[in-house]
Amino acid sequence: MTEVNKQRFYKKLAVTGLAFTLVGAGTLGLHSLHFTGEPTVASAAVETYTTTANLNIRSGPSTSNAIIATVKQGTQLTVIGQAASGWLKVSYQGKTGYVSSEYVKKSASSTTKTYVTTANLNIRSGPSTSSGIVVTVKQGTQLTSTEQAANGWLKVSYQGKTGYVSTQYVKESTGSSEPAPAPAASVYVATANLNVRTTASTSGAVMATLKAGTQLDVTAKAANGWLKITYQGKVGYVSGQYVRALAGMKVVSNPESIQVVVNKQNKLPENYVPKDLVYTTIPFTFKEQTEKKKMRSEAAAAIAQLFAGAKKQGVTLLGVSAYRSHATQSALFSSYVQRDGYDKAATYSALPGTSEHETGLGIDVTKGDGTCAAQDCFGGTKEAAWLDAHAAEYGFIIRYPKGKDAVTGYKYEPWHLRYVGKPVAQAIKSKGITLEEYYGIK
Repeated sequence: MTEVNKQRFYKKLAVTGLAFTLVGAGTLGLHSLHFTGEPTVASAAVETYTTTANLNIRSGPSTSNAIIATVKQGTQLTVIGQAASGWLKVSYQGKTGYVSSEYVKKSASSTTKTYVTTANLNIRSGPSTSSGIVVTVKQGTQLTSTEQAANGWLKVSYQGKTGYVSTQYVKESTGSSEPAPAPAASVYVATANLNVRTTASTSGAVMATLKAGTQLDVTAKAANGWLKITYQGKVGYVSGQYVRALAGMKVVSNPESIQVVVNKQNKLPENYVPKDLVYTTIPFTFKEQTEKKKMRSEAAAAIAQLFAGAKKQGVTLLGVSAYRSHATQSALFSSYVQRDGYDKAATYSALPGTSEHETGLGIDVTKGDGTCAAQDCFGGTKEAAWLDAHAAEYGFIIRYPKGKDAVTGYKYEPWHLRYVGKPVAQAIKSKGITLEEYYGIK
């Protein structure tokens, strides 16, 4: 092949990178890419460009370098430098590589800046703490910003999502070089009511007192068994004697899904509140109109149908507890820890943020006379037998079945129903499995 033909061939590959990647290199997930080769480039102001064709991002400023990602036409890239021969150094989803300037154009806004978070941080749907949480990112995460909002908030872009963050918890990146990531914070939980102090000693002033079950972001170990933490944007210290690491804890990305899996390894976003809570129409063991009578609208309609279906077959049920706010779950778990100790409480009650009641999709029920409410004696009743046989017909599962403690993390609860929709509920019932097993997750 002549040099002219080679250049034409390479240029064609740059534009048709998506097809080349799929056919010649196999499907490549962007989240698993590793960027290598960092040639020296001229420093440039950070700017945003948009791809004008499907385009390969390469490990160096040449078509002879390896393809490290393929992006679609219309993708926004942050340009952080210029290389020789018309190539640009770019940042994309936290990774760095090179693209040909022939297939990108400068976006309308050229004032994009890169910031790095100085603490674990909520990205919100509007410039206020009252706005919903779009996603929670860890300390050291890079964010791109194209404009400043009012009252000290920034409009940012992160993994294709747009939202707002407080300028109090970010700092501007140098642009042409990526900052060293901060150590990832570990998530711990308080196993007793706990003081947060200004120094790593009981002589330090008390900044706050946390309830048992409160989750903490530990950023470092201090002397004499103390831990350095961040709590509500402030730095403090707690005794390691009264905290425990939550290994493998993750924040779910789909809290609004009817099939969301919330358990001891998968928690809801901080202070999550379902958007469509409504009061159910079913009878409860109490008369007061409290949050415990609420469920998400689809689940509320389904539980009403389940109660009606049971009554037609001579089975009378009462609701015991449906939705619980994060604050309610925190107070409840803390009370159990005070009574039984952390280890025992964790076998039957959920840490704040990990309770199905906080999703608005779970409900505890009992017999029509109100006895055996949330007690083991409910398991031997005709009401429990009816629920086990028929709940799936209405889109509910027995969330914590007998003999599945090791999978769900909780003991058998024949009274705890979880709405997942009829197709999933009936599949789980027919296979005799749990929600975790159905989705193949922990």
